[in-house]
Amino acid sequence: TTEIYTLSLHDALPICHVQFNFHSPDQLFTHPLQKYCRDKLAKPVVRHKLEEEEVRFEIEAVKHGDSTGMRVLFHQPGVHITVSTLHADAYGAVDLAVDKLKRKLADTEERRRALARRGPLPSLNDEAEDIFTEDEEEVLREMGALDAVLNL
Repeated sequence: TTEIYTLSLHDALPICHVQFNFHSPDQLFTHPLQKYCRDKLAKPVVRHKLEEEEVRFEIEAVKHGDSTGMRVLFHQPGVHITVSTLHADAYGAVDLAVDKLKRKLADTEERRRALARRGPLPSLNDEAEDIFTEDEEEVLREMGALDAVLNL
């Protein structure tokens, strides 16, 4: 089942369109469970302000004995996150998947902020001053680490 879902603040102002694709060979995705998934998975999208990009979720669920296994794939240009859960209850599996997704989105956001703080790397050209003394450069070359250090 593929659904396009419009996220809104107080159902007045559309924020973004999120595509949800539900897959289950066991027909686990009842309408109430699909609604629960959409509502729960939409919250991190709004919280992390991902509205400027297209967001797509692939949600897969299968029965494993008495438990429900769920895999959620989050797709956004430049970001692909996969989380998997196993829980006795399908709703509990959704809750666990959302918690894992929130953590991974927070980690991704922190990495982006860290890269932005670092700023652009200085360009190395022929006129740039030496970074290492000749002795330091020779030691790094013998270790085979000079290229790795210069690429940091």
